[in-house]
Amino acid sequence: MVMMTLTDAAGDFLAYKVNLVSLQLKKSDGTLVETLPATTAVDFVQLIDLSEILSARQIPAGEYVAAQVTVDYTNASIMVDDGTGTGVAVMPVDSAGAALGQLQMTVQLDNKNDLKVNAATASRIAFDFNLLASNVVNLTAKTDTVSPTLAASVVPVDTKQIRVRGDISAVDAANSDYTINVDPFHDHDGNKLSPLVVHTTDTTTFEINGQPFAGAAGLAQLATLPAGTITAALGNLQTSDQTFTATSVLAGSSAEGGGFDHIVGNVIARTGNTLTIHGARMDGRGGGDDDDFIAGNSTVNIAAATLVTAAQQSSATPAHTISEISVGSLIDVFGTASKDSSGKVTLDATFGRVRLDFTQVQGALNGSGSGNITLALKTIDRQPVSLFNFAGTGSAGGVNTDPTKYVVATGALDVSQFSMGTALLGIGFVSPFGTTPPDFRAVTVASVVMGGGNNGNNCNSDGDNNNCMCNANSGGSGSNNCMCNGDGGDGNNNCMCNGDGGDGNNNCMCNGNSGGSGNNNCVNSAATAELDIDWSNPGTTKPFKSLTATGLDLDVTNSSIGGDHEIEMPSQTIDIKSLGADVSIAGAGSGMTLFAINRGNGRETDSFGSFADFEAALSADLNGTTTAQRLTAEGVYNTAGNTFTAQRITILLSN
Repeated sequence: MVMMTLTDAAGDFLAYKVNLVSLQLKKSDGTLVETLPATTAVDFVQLIDLSEILSARQIPAGEYVAAQVTVDYTNASIMVDDGTGTGVAVMPVDSAGAALGQLQMTVQLDNKNDLKVNAATASRIAFDFNLLASNVVNLTAKTDTVSPTLAASVVPVDTKQIRVRGDISAVDAANSDYTINVDPFHDHDGNKLSPLVVHTTDTTTFEINGQPFAGAAGLAQLATLPAGTITAALGNLQTSDQTFTATSVLAGSSAEGGGFDHIVGNVIARTGNTLTIHGARMDGRGGGDDDDFIAGNSTVNIAAATLVTAAQQSSATPAHTISEISVGSLIDVFGTASKDSSGKVTLDATFGRVRLDFTQVQGALNGSGSGNITLALKTIDRQPVSLFNFAGTGSAGGVNTDPTKYVVATGALDVSQFSMGTALLGIGFVSPFGTTPPDFRAVTVASVVMGGGNNGNNCNSDGDNNNCMCNANSGGSGSNNCMCNGDGGDGNNNCMCNGDGGDGNNNCMCNGNSGGSGNNNCVNSAATAELDIDWSNPGTTKPFKSLTATGLDLDVTNSSIGGDHEIEMPSQTIDIKSLGADVSIAGAGSGMTLFAINRGNGRETDSFGSFADFEAALSADLNGTTTAQRLTAEGVYNTAGNTFTAQRITILLSN
């Protein structure tokens, strides 16, 4: 069996919806094996924070070295984020300015890690579509010049949460699992791609037809649903055998398309029982409006009869009410929708349902007190704070929310290591309407700056082990494995680890598999960052002053540098051209790495797990004739050393 997943690296888009027509795997002898029986629509913006299981199919045994992926832009819906939150619709075009139709991309796997398929074991191939590297937007002309950049690896390059969607075919309570026919993304077209067993545990939460359950009770309720009922689960893949274990499951009318019209988005204003949602996404009950982006504002009407639940709720008590829906809340709403002649959506949920989702707030720390911190709020779920009208949020004795002094209740979370000005991410729920301060109640607070101090407990929660918001097995074998997106490690305090977490203690914000075997293995004096630079058409033959197996010396004075030339970090954006010295770009020495060379305007991509192999191929390509057109990288930027240590690099070449 081969498990295929798809994810996306972030770009400046509110929607990027295209049709995935074909995904063929290529054997070493040239034989092609189709893995998608039917076209399916995908919005890559929805894959920034997670990976989606496309298929889990049985395919012929053999050695697979490449993939051929066909994407259709004919009826694409692409909305660019112009900073207003409303967005601008653009038309996809090729390098000559012609409208795009179908594009076929060839993705070559790392020749040291090709895909080996046999009957005895399960394998995985992970595809990563890079929005930032793939698109050049002209807002004046309202066009998007597309050079699709798709990389692939049999060694997953991130530890994002995995989502799988499909129709129930069987429930096996004795083995604590159920089987679905995978139907990915948000289409309601009945494309059943492959059967997949979804494993559950005692802590798996279920919401089924609006009712919360946990563990065996949830699985028993799932068994009462008719075959063909839609489900969507979040969880993780076990690396040893590629089995999927769910942490949360939605089923029946709790999943989009389950008998209600459904929209999801953030509340930007509330007046009485009328909510304003900005930039919502909509699924129609009849299969129309599949995950459509709604530009501008939508209206939601609620009432005392509206049923309210919360993400990861495991039982009917404590009960939730509409009073908990406030400005900033990320919500799923189920009801009856209508559209006026302009396309504006109004959804009547007075006898429907609302699910409170985990909301993310980000800003700079500007105050700290007993049990709370204060942020200069920048964004709520990536939307600019200027969109939100906080009227009515304050209690009778308090004041309305002030985004420049946004009070986050932290309870028992240890925030003592954060210094003033640090960019922080809070995950939790907005305070009930009309009750602020505090404005937000966090279950997790984490610095988005790497390193900084000896104790890396960037989040804690109640309980003995403090495994808070872990997106894998349990966050590890030790305690305080908080916000781990991998196994979490065998030691303690493996916090915000984007890899296995390591065997030692306090492996904090490590982007490698372990962060080391000792204690306090943090990357100090550096920040998570994204580098983006382009060279004006036709590009440059000498983007680097030197290339070696250990680093690329980026020429910051190159006269061909175009409009994009920045290193973006949570707390600042650095103009590369303003730097007094060249930036040294190196590959991360360990961990989940993926380096890609994109050729022929996105028609062919070579993928590498090793930076040295990537550099050798790149050196051969840059032969004095081939030009470099764009480079993007994700990793850690050290301002003191002017070094960028990359987990991912993508470079677009002209050849």
